[in-house]
Amino acid sequence: MRSIPSKIAETPVDALLVASRHAPYLSRLIEREPELFTALHNGSVDNIWKELIAGICGSPQDADIDQVMSRLRTAKRKAHLTLSAGDLSGKWSLTDVTQRMTEFADTVASTALRASADSLDLPLDGLFVVALGKMGAHELNYSSDIDVAAFFNPDIFEGGCRGPADSARRVVQRMARILSDQTADGYVLRTDLRLRPDPSSTSVAVSTQMAELYYETVGQNWERMVWIKARACAGDIEAADDFIRVLSPFVWRQHLDYWAISDIHAIKGMINSSAGGPELETPSPDLKLGLGGIREIEFFAQTQQLIMGGRDRRLRVRDTVSAITELERAGIVSADNCREMIDCYEALRTIEHRVQMRQDEQTHALPKDEKRRASVAALCGVSSLVEFDDMVRQLRERVHSIYLELFGSESRGLNSTKLGNLVFTGVDPDPGTVSTLTAFGFSKPEELISRVSHWHRGHVPATRSPRGRELLTALLPGLLSDMAETGDPDEAFKRFQNFLERLSSGVYVLSMLLAEEPLRKDLIATLALAPRLSETLGKQPQMIEALLAPEQSQSLSITSAQDFDDAMNVARRHFREASFRVGHGLLHGHIAARDAGISYSDLADKTIEAMASAAEFEVSRKLGPVPGDWSIVALGKLGGRALTASSDLDLMVIYNAKDDASAPEWFTRFTKRLITALSAETAEGQLYEVDMRLRPSGRSGPVAVRLSSFERYHREEAWTWEHMALTRLRPVCDRGDLSGRVADLTCELLAEVPRRLELTGDILDMRKRLAREKPSKGLWDLKMGEGGLVDLEFILQRELLMLETECAATPRLPDAIAKLRQYGHFTSTEALDLRHAEFVLSALQQIQRLALSSDIAPDQMTDGLKDRFSRAIGALDFGSLETELRRVKHLVQKARRERIGSVDNEVSIDL
Repeated sequence: MRSIPSKIAETPVDALLVASRHAPYLSRLIEREPELFTALHNGSVDNIWKELIAGICGSPQDADIDQVMSRLRTAKRKAHLTLSAGDLSGKWSLTDVTQRMTEFADTVASTALRASADSLDLPLDGLFVVALGKMGAHELNYSSDIDVAAFFNPDIFEGGCRGPADSARRVVQRMARILSDQTADGYVLRTDLRLRPDPSSTSVAVSTQMAELYYETVGQNWERMVWIKARACAGDIEAADDFIRVLSPFVWRQHLDYWAISDIHAIKGMINSSAGGPELETPSPDLKLGLGGIREIEFFAQTQQLIMGGRDRRLRVRDTVSAITELERAGIVSADNCREMIDCYEALRTIEHRVQMRQDEQTHALPKDEKRRASVAALCGVSSLVEFDDMVRQLRERVHSIYLELFGSESRGLNSTKLGNLVFTGVDPDPGTVSTLTAFGFSKPEELISRVSHWHRGHVPATRSPRGRELLTALLPGLLSDMAETGDPDEAFKRFQNFLERLSSGVYVLSMLLAEEPLRKDLIATLALAPRLSETLGKQPQMIEALLAPEQSQSLSITSAQDFDDAMNVARRHFREASFRVGHGLLHGHIAARDAGISYSDLADKTIEAMASAAEFEVSRKLGPVPGDWSIVALGKLGGRALTASSDLDLMVIYNAKDDASAPEWFTRFTKRLITALSAETAEGQLYEVDMRLRPSGRSGPVAVRLSSFERYHREEAWTWEHMALTRLRPVCDRGDLSGRVADLTCELLAEVPRRLELTGDILDMRKRLAREKPSKGLWDLKMGEGGLVDLEFILQRELLMLETECAATPRLPDAIAKLRQYGHFTSTEALDLRHAEFVLSALQQIQRLALSSDIAPDQMTDGLKDRFSRAIGALDFGSLETELRRVKHLVQKARRERIGSVDNEVSIDL
């Protein structure tokens, strides 16, 4: 592998003249600084450099900030021209160049800080700037930003009348302006202050007390990597050195636990986890961030320093070359790998410098344009572009090969992705990570990176502990990959964000997700497919444990409850988990859509029975023993055992009293306590909404109905719609043997419904009123829309009320269809069609109510949800599903028109 030539000409001036043909920026510098160009012809670059630095340091301090800015920009031009001359002529090595560039940065930063403080009439005692990154390690690029962090010790820095915090902020902001603002003379150095503690929440100057607390409590491993290179560079150097010493235990830990080491490996594993690939073949790579780039070498050195530097002080060095050398001495890197890594590192850094000196641009990528890339090659002393491209490719291949060799044995499978980088460290979005996230399908990768960084800084309870942050680091690649597989990664991430940020403590849940890959995938799929379940998990994230626990019976015992309120909470905890299990099973196809209604209804039955027992005990304790028998009956969907995830409960309490005097109050109190037990919001949530309006006289009638009153009302006063409701009556639980009597009585009452012509007219009037009050929302209005479940129920209830000899109370719709076929109300074909229609409408409604809680247009559904809808009825795809849905709704609408009549202004469903 051929090395990069150390020079392109023998003398500094000749080197600049050659370079000026390939670097427009250098050509402009020669024109603007002719005296310096002449001096380089006659003198030593070393002496010229010393005079330049001495001139900056020895200049009188101007109170006029504009004069300071102009003077430093002139010095920057001279520094760049001198650096280029020494570099391109081979007078200075790479180390000489980076150290001199850093020396210049230190000098101008110190000058700018001092000028800023003087202009505000403030001392610098206790105020200082720490160089981080390449500046801290004396490794600055030719056109580097400088990464610095400013701090003030409030016990030393007085700050004048504004106080330490505000005054420090003003000084540092003005310093940054002096260095970074673009004027007619250009700029000095782009200054990045975002490596300070929690930059989104803190001022540009941070108190040392706040910083110490931050690093002690929420400091991350990648920030430890940043502080490996920390060095005092401006202001109160003694105070800065003291502060860096205080942070030494944060950076250099004597002992690392398993998770700290795993987190460091996870950070490593986020970078270019794929081996080789097309990226190594590109002629215009990112020399720093790309595969086989500078950062792979730096990250290897820094991660090893973090893991072992606490015990081996020799590894506590700032610059990369020294770190690799010490790793070789410590036996961590072989002599051959050490030599090759250093050679490759210096070659890549040299090329990086040549790229930047073309236009003084902070870039690390070789140009895609061949002519411009040939200019870089010429600045590197290589005349053939083909040869140059081959040299760069070989360099990167060797770096990546060594990187994989050194890190491969440490891989724990925590962060494997075949698509590229997943880096969430630092302050700028990593370009490789942006590309990876875009390939995953995320539409706003920069916002996602910002949110993950927010988590990593401990801004949510789940990541306030070091363990929580380390677990998140290990989980992220798998989580993001799972989100990509949902078909709507943006929505999946938004719902996971809601889930994570509501966790009161993340260690337990995140540990489960890391240990159980199927659980992790299951969670992301659930969040993506079902906004309603996602909201439930967001409010009660601990319910995820229900997916790991063994399946349990839906039986509910409240015998351990201490009182009525405790019984409500016990029931809610059981219900929450059991309901989630049913919903999860339905969503993922473990429970057939046709069976979900029965599962939800069985759960409701058990819950009602338990709450009725608690209510009876509570009322008996206050009013004495129950004065008779009672029965709780279900109507509507619960009566028909077709409950959905969002259904309310249509209930009626019927009693038969021995003591007429005390019974009304007792059973009224009992019913109200039951309603409270079922519907009240407690700390453990809510069970159901309860609807008692189907009782005799509705809201104006008593909440508990005497059996004799129930019988009299339905014989003498009930409306047709109330008779229709009775067809779905089903006893749930009782005390005594009243449920059997209620069921028998219901059959008698329905058999006596007048067989008059007005029956069909009443039903049609009711259907028209519903259509006016709740007009159809289109094809996916599965309940109220034309040909929906209401139409089907009205058809069946009309026909049941027309039965002459058989009991009309047939709660389940499939049973009602079978019964009506048996008694000749439907032909075999009609029965089959209506049974299929009931299956399609009910199955889709189960998924709809579980996932969405409301009607929704198809263009608002994710691809994954569309697939789940399709599988619920056995459709090949979503297009086939909608065709079938239109067909069955057309069939039901046609049957309703034929048997009941048409609704005003209804839209015909065409095939």
